[in-house]
Amino acid sequence: MERLDRVARIGLLFIQIVLGYEWLNSGLGKIGTGGGFVNRLPETLARFAEKNPYPWMKGFLLGPATGGASFFGNLVQWGEVLAGLGLIAGALYLLFLAGRLNGVLQRVAGILVGIALLGGMTLNAVFYLAAGHTSPSTAGINLVMFFSQLALLGYWVTVAFQPVGGPALWRRPA
Repeated sequence: MERLDRVARIGLLFIQIVLGYEWLNSGLGKIGTGGGFVNRLPETLARFAEKNPYPWMKGFLLGPATGGASFFGNLVQWGEVLAGLGLIAGALYLLFLAGRLNGVLQRVAGILVGIALLGGMTLNAVFYLAAGHTSPSTAGINLVMFFSQLALLGYWVTVAFQPVGGPALWRRPA
């Protein structure tokens, strides 16, 4: 049973690395436009608001988000990069270092990854509400990522608040 538990944890961490890669790739792609993403954001927001089924989101997109496009654009691109780095670093930490470090560092890692997951979930929720109506694939990927991160958040909460000794990821079965 412990071996199955270990395989399940490794599977979760693999999913976490894939999600982290997606966030990192997306954020770096936006940053790599040399300000193009931020400069084009008002037009993008107007397109999303045009047929948005949520009146309050439409108001947000056309009001504060468009008015603060520079702020929100930078928040999105850097938030994606930080979420990606946090997810990848947390998974690699747990896979390779957690058995060698003390419980305090394990808790810190759990909290930091939890913050990265909450950031990613927030981005997915906003993207879903802002643009999910534009296509089934846009809605679908944001929902899949949101709920995958929610499941991972449950795992990392247990990592952050468990007694020192940690999960059985790095222990060998008896």
